[in-house]
Amino acid sequence: MGLGLRYSGMTPSLPAAVTLALPRCVPWSIVRAVSTPRRHRLVLSGLLLACLVGCLPHVQEPGDYVFEPVEVLRDDCGLLETNRSQLYGTLQISGRVVRLDFGFLDSHLVGYFLEDGDHFSIDGSVVKAAAEVNGQECLLDQINIHIDGTTQCETQFNGVLRVRYDTRRPDECVCEMWLRYEAVKESKRCDTEG
Repeated sequence: MGLGLRYSGMTPSLPAAVTLALPRCVPWSIVRAVSTPRRHRLVLSGLLLACLVGCLPHVQEPGDYVFEPVEVLRDDCGLLETNRSQLYGTLQISGRVVRLDFGFLDSHLVGYFLEDGDHFSIDGSVVKAAAEVNGQECLLDQINIHIDGTTQCETQFNGVLRVRYDTRRPDECVCEMWLRYEAVKESKRCDTEG
């Protein structure tokens, strides 16, 4: 039971005994009515926000990371050699939410830490981008980027990077690249920290 007005006749929604106990100086016309469905939406929104932000401590440090390819799993069009200099990004962490401002076509990826707190998954896309594929300039409808990462220590995470170029024409511009990587902050690998 909350303080407010009922929609039917705009009468006070509190029982008479409680209403009599309130000071007479409270003008009922300035108390905003909040419907039950709206209250439920507000409560659910608050719970969802609390779940997303969470209180989980994450070892991974935010900051600038360089992605080093370790193993190429698939590279249809030689995208790695063309884009090797763009494999860097700025990692931001807020609770369970992870964001990466990625140098690869100036993309922005967003995702979250999984339940265990060491694994995260982030996704992003770029639409109507121009890119070079096998020496040919291509206008792409969409580029999808997905990164799975696992924290190794405060300054390093490893995982798999997947990139897909999609376009209607020409078929030579449709490509995928999958690779295993190590992302390292300020050249501080886990095995060299001291």
